[in-house]
Amino acid sequence: MMKKKRGEKHMNLKIKFVPYEKFKENNLGKFMKELKHNTIVLIDAKLSADEEAKLIKETMEKVSNDFSGIEMNSLELSTGKQESGIDVVKNMIIERITGKKRGLTIIGPAKTVRQIRKNPEELLLYM
Repeated sequence: MMKKKRGEKHMNLKIKFVPYEKFKENNLGKFMKELKHNTIVLIDAKLSADEEAKLIKETMEKVSNDFSGIEMNSLELSTGKQESGIDVVKNMIIERITGKKRGLTIIGPAKTVRQIRKNPEELLLYM
């Protein structure tokens, strides 16, 4: 077990898995509150462009000295007939995690998640 250094703040990080249906039925305010309190939210679907825009708009309205915004990115399942081996493995992992065939969205507070990088094969979460 690592000991805290003098003056170092302890950061409580939570990861919350949210079904897409629950995300749609709840207002964004509930999720914004969780994001402000160091929670990374995983949604079992890729958000639509409209949903992403609404989330970004609401986030920009909440930016303050205590909340610097969010980092967000999505993976969608490959649907092409000629999928690469990496696509097949990626799809299997997403389906295993979510239990569904509709992608994955990761949303985290910007102060905790420095960057979410996406390339065709993976999402990398830098903290």
